[in-house]
Amino acid sequence: MDATRGKWVRWTLMVLFFVATVWSGGLDLQGPLFLQEPPHRVEFSNSSGGRVDCTAHGSPSPEVEWIQADGSPVRQIPDLRLLFPNGSLIFPPFSSDRYRHDVHAAIYRCRLRSSLGSVLSKDVHVKAIVKQKYDIQVHDEYVIGGNTAVLKCKIPSYVNDYVMVTSWVQDSAINIYPNTDIGGKYVVLANGDLYISNAGPGDGYKNYACRTVHRLTGEVQISSYPGRVIVTEAKDTVQPRITVDKYNARRIALGEDVTLPCVAQGYPIPSYYWKRELQGQSVPVALGERLTILTAGLLKISKVRLEDRGIYMCYANNSAGEESVRVTLEITAPLSAHVQPQVQVVDVGKQASFQCIVGGHPVSQISWLHNGKPIAPDNRVEVMVEPPRLTIRQLSKDDRGMYQCMVSNNWDQAQATAELDMGDAGPELVYWFSEQTLQPGPTVSLKCVASGNPPPQFTWTLDGFPIPDHPRFLVGQYVTIQDDVISHVNVTNIKAEDGGEYTCTAHNSVGKIAHSARVNVFGLPFIRQMPKITGVAGSSLIIKCPVAGYPIETISWEREGQILPVNRRQRVYANGTLVVEQTQRKEDAGTYTCQAQNRQRNSSRRDVEVQVIVPPKILPINPMTDLLREGMRAAITCQIMEGDLPINFRWERNGKPVSNNVALGTVVRRIDEFSSSLVIDQVSSAHTGNYTCIASNVAGAERYVVPLTVNVPPRWTVEPSDSNVAAGQEATLNCQADGYPTPAITWKRAVGSQPGEYKDFMFEPNVHQYQNGSLSFSHVSKENEGQYLCEGKNNIGTGVSKVIFLKVNAPAHFPQKSKQIQVVKGEQAHLQCSAIGDTPMEIMWKMGGQQIANEIDQRYSIREQTLAEGMVSELGIERTIRQDTGVFTCSASNAYGQDKMSIQLIVQEIPEFPKNVRVTEQLSRSIGISWTQPHAGNSPISTYIVQFKQGSESWPAQPSKVSVPGSQTSTTVENLKPSQIYHLRILAENRLGLSEPSQVVQVSTLEEVPSGTPLDVRAEAKSSSELMVTWEPPPRDSWNGNLLGYHVGYQVISKDTQNSNKYTFKSVEVRPHFGGEAILQSLQKFATYSIIVQAYNSRGSGPVSESVTSRTLEDSPSLPPDNLQCSVLSAQSLLISWEPPLAEGRNGVIQGYKITYHSVGEWFDNDDQQTKVITQLRTTISGLRKYTNYSITALAYTATGDGVRSEPVYCHTEEDVPSAPEEIKAVLSGSNRILVSWLPPKFSNGPLTGYTFYMSTLVDGKEEGTNKRVLSPATEMHETVRLQDTATCQFWVTASTRVGEGESTRVVTVSLSKTVPARIASFGRDVISAWKQDITLPCKRVGSPLPTPVWRWNDQALEVGGRRIITSNATLIIKDVQSVDQANYSCSVENQYGRDTVIYNLRVLVPPEPPVLAVIDSFADSLNLRWSDQKNGGSPILGYVINYKRDHGDWEELQISARTDEHMLRNLWCGTMYLLYITAYNRIGTGLPCDIVTAHTKGTVPVKPKQSQMLTMNATVVTVWLDSWGDGGCGILYFAIEYRSLRHMSWIMASNHVKPTERIYSITELWPATEYQLKVTAHNNAGDSPAIYNFTTLTLLGVAPELAPPVSHSGDHPLANARVWVPIILSILVLVALVATLFWRRSKLI
Repeated sequence: MDATRGKWVRWTLMVLFFVATVWSGGLDLQGPLFLQEPPHRVEFSNSSGGRVDCTAHGSPSPEVEWIQADGSPVRQIPDLRLLFPNGSLIFPPFSSDRYRHDVHAAIYRCRLRSSLGSVLSKDVHVKAIVKQKYDIQVHDEYVIGGNTAVLKCKIPSYVNDYVMVTSWVQDSAINIYPNTDIGGKYVVLANGDLYISNAGPGDGYKNYACRTVHRLTGEVQISSYPGRVIVTEAKDTVQPRITVDKYNARRIALGEDVTLPCVAQGYPIPSYYWKRELQGQSVPVALGERLTILTAGLLKISKVRLEDRGIYMCYANNSAGEESVRVTLEITAPLSAHVQPQVQVVDVGKQASFQCIVGGHPVSQISWLHNGKPIAPDNRVEVMVEPPRLTIRQLSKDDRGMYQCMVSNNWDQAQATAELDMGDAGPELVYWFSEQTLQPGPTVSLKCVASGNPPPQFTWTLDGFPIPDHPRFLVGQYVTIQDDVISHVNVTNIKAEDGGEYTCTAHNSVGKIAHSARVNVFGLPFIRQMPKITGVAGSSLIIKCPVAGYPIETISWEREGQILPVNRRQRVYANGTLVVEQTQRKEDAGTYTCQAQNRQRNSSRRDVEVQVIVPPKILPINPMTDLLREGMRAAITCQIMEGDLPINFRWERNGKPVSNNVALGTVVRRIDEFSSSLVIDQVSSAHTGNYTCIASNVAGAERYVVPLTVNVPPRWTVEPSDSNVAAGQEATLNCQADGYPTPAITWKRAVGSQPGEYKDFMFEPNVHQYQNGSLSFSHVSKENEGQYLCEGKNNIGTGVSKVIFLKVNAPAHFPQKSKQIQVVKGEQAHLQCSAIGDTPMEIMWKMGGQQIANEIDQRYSIREQTLAEGMVSELGIERTIRQDTGVFTCSASNAYGQDKMSIQLIVQEIPEFPKNVRVTEQLSRSIGISWTQPHAGNSPISTYIVQFKQGSESWPAQPSKVSVPGSQTSTTVENLKPSQIYHLRILAENRLGLSEPSQVVQVSTLEEVPSGTPLDVRAEAKSSSELMVTWEPPPRDSWNGNLLGYHVGYQVISKDTQNSNKYTFKSVEVRPHFGGEAILQSLQKFATYSIIVQAYNSRGSGPVSESVTSRTLEDSPSLPPDNLQCSVLSAQSLLISWEPPLAEGRNGVIQGYKITYHSVGEWFDNDDQQTKVITQLRTTISGLRKYTNYSITALAYTATGDGVRSEPVYCHTEEDVPSAPEEIKAVLSGSNRILVSWLPPKFSNGPLTGYTFYMSTLVDGKEEGTNKRVLSPATEMHETVRLQDTATCQFWVTASTRVGEGESTRVVTVSLSKTVPARIASFGRDVISAWKQDITLPCKRVGSPLPTPVWRWNDQALEVGGRRIITSNATLIIKDVQSVDQANYSCSVENQYGRDTVIYNLRVLVPPEPPVLAVIDSFADSLNLRWSDQKNGGSPILGYVINYKRDHGDWEELQISARTDEHMLRNLWCGTMYLLYITAYNRIGTGLPCDIVTAHTKGTVPVKPKQSQMLTMNATVVTVWLDSWGDGGCGILYFAIEYRSLRHMSWIMASNHVKPTERIYSITELWPATEYQLKVTAHNNAGDSPAIYNFTTLTLLGVAPELAPPVSHSGDHPLANARVWVPIILSILVLVALVATLFWRRSKLI
């Protein structure tokens, strides 16, 4: 049964293993690839939303996921970003307020993952555009008649990338579309600009609007207002002025059309020509079919190519000068990538290589990824750049996966994918079993796991022998999805004989690997049966004894009764292994016995039979080299010297089997059992090779290699032949032969014209012989013509040789390709060219592509002469003129070729005057000037002479001048005077003479900062915080321009600032007499200031004056004395000390100090305030109350008044004996009892330690003695009992502190009586309490009978209830006392023997009432507050809390001490409304606030200056003098500066936050002679103040332009613009007539 089940299990495992093997081997695996890769850029609007798809395929099917740029996974965000299972990334439509930059303007990547690897998509730039409202504008364009006008569609920058011009609409009727040419008049470029050529008066009556479309939202717009072309007439020559960007860049896709812009305005109308930069040189653009010139200077390039990229220069010139435009053209082509091979399988340990084939342009970066991660080169990985190649050496399993080549530039990205799979790899153990020791009985499972390619197979052995074939042993294996092979051995009911060393061996076609470990089973020794073992002679024999049982003490081996080892070749190991080295048949064959024994001497023995076999050994064979020639017979015999039969023979040639083959002539013969022969009947060169004899038997095999060669004489494979070639070309003479050994090919040249004698010529520089024997001539010449011998030899036979003839034909050729000839204008010129070559030959002259003949110009003559080697031709020119300058081409031709020679003729003359003179730099003492080089007269200009004079003078005979080398076209004229007008002109000079002077340029030098200091600077004090400063202007000749104002600087003189230069400046305007004055405010009080003054003009500030000093007036101290302290001297005196106020708060000379002190109670300060005036820094205060807390304050005063009072300090006088208890009372409480009560001392002078109760008895007028009793300090009543009915008692009480016993009360006397009248032991008194406390009013009553208490409130019956309670002992309790409870409370008692009453006067203390607040004065940054107190609630006011806030600000709080009714609220915003209220507080609490008070700090918004103070400008820059603004009393926080041309509606923000410390601000890159508006907005705490200024930039000559309005809108002269309104009126009349006609026809029809 067990055997049947074991067979069934083994069969099942074999089936599973087979299925797993078939499944894993048959599955067609493929790494992840993109079916639809997401695009590089995805743009969409928030109204439409967006979608990005990513689909993939592979086997197994890959997982699609999205990641962000940092590699983190993309998470789903509801309503903003959705992820779908099919790999789509959805961005739903969203509102503008839900825009998220990290979602809608981010980089995403799609990642595919499977078990075979990972790949990444290219970067996906997602950008969502929030729909915004925008307007399109077209501005009017001014153009000089006959020039080209350019109208631009002004699209706001925030939508410019998404809005494109679809057409221009002329007069609301005619559409002009981009890239069209309507009759050559209109051209619309791809960027939407409209070019109108040859603008005339008729173009001024047309309106042009542009229509646009938003490419994401589809929104179509037309410009709000149409633009017009305003045509003007030039009154004089106008130098070309570029109307497009002078530095332009265009990017265009390969194969598309592009138009490069170049338009200028000038008079006469400019002409245009284009050049481009090639290899560092500027060359003319070759116009043709693809490159054409459109309107004006527009260069159109059709179907652009990569070679078209580069820098293009357009020149516009006329007689007035020249201007240029620089355009950089960049060509792009979509990027592509392809990796080869796409799939490769490489064995482990070998090398894999991928090449990336890249397309597109430009390619900025190439990178490699492995499973989505960047690859970094190292000693194993090599990354080549050109060509892009990735090489991985010594492959391991980790290198398996997906590889990507990523190609990118700034606009595009592409990627390609390849897969690397591992080929054959040797087995590797992934898991193995370990050694075990166990008892017999359980089931044991041993498992090994291995990987490899192909998947390995497992074999199991036990002690080196196969696993026993027994049902208890089960061996199985299967393959996992990861191609790992799992094998196991299961042993059920394990027994002692099953123990031993188990080995699992994994092997495939590449190699094998094994693992061994013991399984020890407790039991007696047991040796399993061993099969017959065969050993190979000469090798080592290893036998392991299969011992079972545990533990085993010894294992030994015997052979034929002898215990081994018996010689050095034999070794026996403790684990039972027997090793026999160099096995020999006679000595080692036989029966071996293994014996195992344990410690109990139990043993087991087992025999094994060993036989030794001998492998074959081949007798050495001689090599067969250099013996055979073709046709001979060859035989190779292979004989065996020793070896066991049977022996098999095999033959190989170069590693491939050789058999009987009639076609090859090979015969294999077996001579006998020990020899074999290979016979070749007729050898040929094909039989050359290495022949191997392989002899084998069961013991092994041996190989012997015999080389065989066949000698073959040379023979032609390519026979040489005669050749005919033109001179200058490359010539190749073929000559190739084969044979064995390989023939050597040599070339020689015949000596003389006939062959027979030859010489070596291979040393010639233009001759080269290839390895295959061919001979090559580079630039063959006539000298190479002749007979040549080619010979092939290999010392077999006579070799081969042949003589050939090389014929060289000489085409027409000019040894000198070009030359230059110079001639003075008017003289004769002779141009000569000499050509060599075969005759007949023809020579022709051309200039500018036109052939020259005598008939064209009588001044030309041509002479020719034939020479031995060619021909010479001469062109003569009589009376040369400037137009003769140029390149003359001499062309020579014959039957074999043609050649050209260029001769440049330069006709020289004196230069023309310099053109386009312009001012490049205006400084105060120098002027930069530049010009365009004129026609130099074809002779280098050696010098330019710049002459100049002041504008008010005439040109002298010898004006001032500056000489400039001819290589320069600019210079600087120096040593000029500031703010002066100068005239300049330029002359050019070459070796022939001086030119005429250029046109005169008028230019003004700029102003310069003043060089003189203000004079007579004076300063005097006006108040404690103000100084008045006056001065006179600097000397007139040091102004260097117009004075705009002065900067007054001031700083406090102190030890810290003696050598500093930290001046604060205030700017003031120039007064009518050019002097000035300034009031310096908000200064430190009683401080010495250093004051300087400097003048400034439009260029800046001049030197500062000598400093003067002045001191502000004295004021009361603004700070209290410092470090106020007190110490106790005695019970009635204190020592007070302090330090002077800090220096910055003294505000003058301190005259003395006032020390104010008063005692402080629990609920209120006592009204005993006193002030002591003293000049020292310490004082003693005497006569104070004992054991009392005192509040002490101090202030300093100057001659001006009292300063600020310090915060109070508190001191407590020392303890002393108390005063007598305030009152005492004794009443009968019974017929023999007396109740004595008393009140505490009025002045306890310290904590009471107790009361002393004194009592004496008088009997018959005599005192019988005094008794005393010490009571606790809490006791205020004491009852005593007397036995004598008629005794009279006396009582008095004293109080004690720690110092001692105080004075006694008065003595009270009481006589005993049998009647006890009604009395009250409690004392009526004043009771003071804070509100919301509980009050207790006792009414201790006595009497017999006990009286009933009656409580009254202000003599009215007291209502009890609520907060009023009367206890059983007649005590009145008032809870949560309020101010309404303040009254007189009386308690009355009465019986038949008497009556008594006590009265309490209750005072309730509450918080103070609101003070009355008023603002008595206001300043720029402070408010002076004053208030008056109302009722203080019964407790003195301790202080005030001021709450304030500025308009639209937050509430702030400031606490003020008491004993003041005024405060300066500082550090406020200037020119701002404030809300204020005040509350008072005492020891009870804080009262209610007063009514809110409003107040304004002084100051206004900034005050704008005059334009003359504010602006200075030149041709391209306007300078804004910000320090000319008035601050309105409030410091300026910042400026915002905007500007615009008067032709434009929108403002351009230059800066929105210019600090006031930046005293000047410049706006650059303005157009010369252009009207602008400047808006400056100054901000301070009071608000903002805008100021708008109109200004006009200067011309390039530095003068103010005379600008007339282009179209008059004035009604003063109705006929002034008849050219405009007459056509308008005529158009209206025609329109009215047409409308009338339509109405008339309609009425007829009706």
